[in-house]
Amino acid sequence: MKKLWLVLLVLAFVCCTRQIIRQDATFLDNYTFNEVWEASIKAVNDIDFTIYSLDKEAGFISAESGQYVLQKAPPHLAIMIKEVGGKVSVNCKVLQKEYVDIFGYGKKTVDKFMGALNLNLHR
Repeated sequence: MKKLWLVLLVLAFVCCTRQIIRQDATFLDNYTFNEVWEASIKAVNDIDFTIYSLDKEAGFISAESGQYVLQKAPPHLAIMIKEVGGKVSVNCKVLQKEYVDIFGYGKKTVDKFMGALNLNLHR
């Protein structure tokens, strides 16, 4: 009986550990790739993430936040920017490795980035 409970406990623990991905994408009509690129870098800094990798030619920005309570690893932010048919596309993803998305942190991070990007584009 003890072995059964141990197996169930281990199985429940493994099932709870997962990667949470939140994402959002948008098209911007009236901005150039360079304007969106610069505004995205500023937006990442505005939401207190640290850029640890970027490649302008590929349109990729990767950033990381600090660790918070109940997180084994810091959240990662990946931003892809590309020009498609005269419009600039911005795709933002947040990857978290934790047990639960405390208070919707992943979605709030994506929303904060998109809001900061919008503010930086309108300055």
